Amino acid sequence: MDSLGAIVTFVRAAELRSFTAAARSLGVTPSGVGKAVGRLEEELGVRLLHRTTRRIGLTDEGALFFEQCRRVLDDLEAARAQAASRSQAPRGHLRVSLPITIGRQIVVPALGRFVARHPEVSLQLNLTDRRVNLLEDGVDVALRVGALHDSSLVARAVGVQEMVVVASPAYLATTSLRSLGDLALCRCVVFRVPQSGHDRPWALRVEGRVVDWRPPAALRIDDGDGVAAAAVAGLGAAQVPDHFVRRELASGALVEVLPELRPEPLPIQAVSPSQRNLPARSRAFIDFLAALPDLGPRRGEAA
Repeated sequence: MDSLGAIVTFVRAAELRSFTAAARSLGVTPSGVGKAVGRLEEELGVRLLHRTTRRIGLTDEGALFFEQCRRVLDDLEAARAQAASRSQAPRGHLRVSLPITIGRQIVVPALGRFVARHPEVSLQLNLTDRRVNLLEDGVDVALRVGALHDSSLVARAVGVQEMVVVASPAYLATTSLRSLGDLALCRCVVFRVPQSGHDRPWALRVEGRVVDWRPPAALRIDDGDGVAAAAVAGLGAAQVPDHFVRRELASGALVEVLPELRPEPLPIQAVSPSQRNLPARSRAFIDFLAALPDLGPRRGEAA
């Protein structure tokens, strides 16, 4: 039997805890995954996985075998990637997941530079605010804003995101916004999180610490660009990521209010599945992201 292929199949099934997810990742059928794991168990003479109708889990013997196999496969991938990077320019298919607004406003407009420099890389961009599972969704590189919760990912900082409270000059002509107390009395445009149906609180620095402040919602919108557009239209104050409104702040269509309440910037990180040597195409795209000036702090601000 193809022992290496069976081991790769077993490791992927163990990582994803699902024959179906492993099959989708490997481009085979779930029954093919089950048969490969079964043949491997028969060859080894031990049961590696517990099966239920919904999930699978590792036996004690399977857990030990999994850790050893994953280290060996990581070493093999590292050797392959190192050899390929020495002899080849970046090439092949690259699947990238980007937050919608950062993708539309910052990455896609600059993408011509990457394409011109790396013509042998074919790109598939997935613009979504959903936090994708890189292994299950077959994603090579993703942008994440804020703290990472998955320690198995390889991460590189490529920028920062500021949360700013903004309003239009027309709205500011009708109200005073000089303190948190004033903000509590004004009209606020609030982002309604589509996944939960709850209002997203504003992160504000109050008396030296960041707190979640729940503004009085005069208008709720479940799209970040829509929140920014409502602020430009004079419908109230809003807290948005600075990437959403850089052009409007530069042109004067929006004004930042109460900058002393602005919280610490959030890191923007490019993440990829854990492996010692990334493919050359992934490294090249992460280098491209890190060089984008609009992912950094706004002009005149410290990083």
